[in-house]
Amino acid sequence: MLIRLAIAWMLGVVAGSLWYPEAGWLWVVVGAGGVIALALRQKPHGRDLALVLACAALGALRYGASVPPAGPDDIRRMAGRGELIVVGYVSGDPRRSEDAQQVILQVDTTRLKTVVRPVEGSVLVALPPFPIYRNGDRLAVTGVLKIPPEAERPGEFDYRAYLAHRGIHVLIPEPKAVRLLPTTSDGPLRLLYDVREHCRATMIRLLPEPQASLIVGILLGIQSSIPDDVYANFSATGTSHILVVSGWNFTIVAALLGGFTTRLRLRRWPAFWLTLAMMWLYALFTGGSAAVLRAAVMASLMVLARSSERRSEPWTLLLAACWIISAADPHTLWDLGFQLSSLATASLFAFARPVEGWIGSRRPFVWPWMAPFTEALTATLAAQVLTLPLILSAFGNLSLIAPLANVLLVPVVPYAMLFGSMALAGGLLWLPLGQGLGMLLWLPLTWIAQGVSLLARPSWAAVIIPPLPLWALLTYYVVIGGAWWWRMRR
Repeated sequence: MLIRLAIAWMLGVVAGSLWYPEAGWLWVVVGAGGVIALALRQKPHGRDLALVLACAALGALRYGASVPPAGPDDIRRMAGRGELIVVGYVSGDPRRSEDAQQVILQVDTTRLKTVVRPVEGSVLVALPPFPIYRNGDRLAVTGVLKIPPEAERPGEFDYRAYLAHRGIHVLIPEPKAVRLLPTTSDGPLRLLYDVREHCRATMIRLLPEPQASLIVGILLGIQSSIPDDVYANFSATGTSHILVVSGWNFTIVAALLGGFTTRLRLRRWPAFWLTLAMMWLYALFTGGSAAVLRAAVMASLMVLARSSERRSEPWTLLLAACWIISAADPHTLWDLGFQLSSLATASLFAFARPVEGWIGSRRPFVWPWMAPFTEALTATLAAQVLTLPLILSAFGNLSLIAPLANVLLVPVVPYAMLFGSMALAGGLLWLPLGQGLGMLLWLPLTWIAQGVSLLARPSWAAVIIPPLPLWALLTYYVVIGGAWWWRMRR
């Protein structure tokens, strides 16, 4: 039942984005009708339907509550008024390339000529690649605020809607001046950001490039220092998921913490709270993106089930995590990283066993020494069932070399994570020790970097196709979902 309610909630959020606030009263009526029907109907099917309707209506209303109108101090009201100065803090990791960086500024003050006034909201600022800014920096940016452009035709990418789901309604595409101001915030998050930056700087000193940038992305979730050509090779080979913090990281963290608490002989609930605190500290440490938070919630629910000696059902964990994340921020459902992460997890749950059975019965995968490669290929093909159509719809990039690349590279990633953690810990204690341990780390990272570079060279490694239209994407998911459900029912 929880799975049905979670799906109803998310469908309600999507429906609310389409029809709220024009039909806001309708969701109130539907929700109230569901609650009344729940109170009056005694049959189980009637109660279930009433709960589903009520949950969908609440999801729509939650979306409506997340889109408040622009108040008198909203930064949107300053757009189009000419050149001004906006002051605020950098929110999140800047998105960098070789010729630019994009910074989200959480503003608190504006100055228009001689008038200074408090404001609230977020501004997207396009800056040169240097100097490098980081999360928590306080900036004063001079420029003209503009409203993002809309899609010219239906079905095209709507940049304004994309930014609106991230809480951004104005931007400064061509700032005239940028000043770094003294930072007055000394809270725990600022301390966490400083520690993260210190870890990044330490890792950069332990290894040459591009190995240093790769391990920073794998362990710390910072991709801004990865060269554009290296990242393009990962995209062409369908291995970009290696560079992001995922559920795999949290599985390893939970396993290490479980062994640590066992060695300390902690009782069940003290061990649970310690594990929970460390996992969420790691989630914030790696940037706290929507995909990371989804993985953290799933890992937290899994640890809770284990501590309370209850069976944890994978689908329940996934849908509960999506429900919790979308309840906290309904706009997370439009985050592409969250969509790909959730669909990859669901695809593994649904199709990993059939794919494994099909592959495992064929040579050379029946040979015992092929087990790591079989597992990597199984995970790659199973995840592609649900993620590939979304990738084609969003980017139009089809990687033909992805199965081979994942088979050759993914089995090496755990060793990179293990040796990377050891080298980082050693480097924080004593830099020469970290550099010595970095020699162990250099080999798996070089295998990954060189392997990606070689596999991306053929002209046929990745092909560009026209992006899938929305109707084709939805039709595919309805058909594949219906086929899977029919198979499970049989």
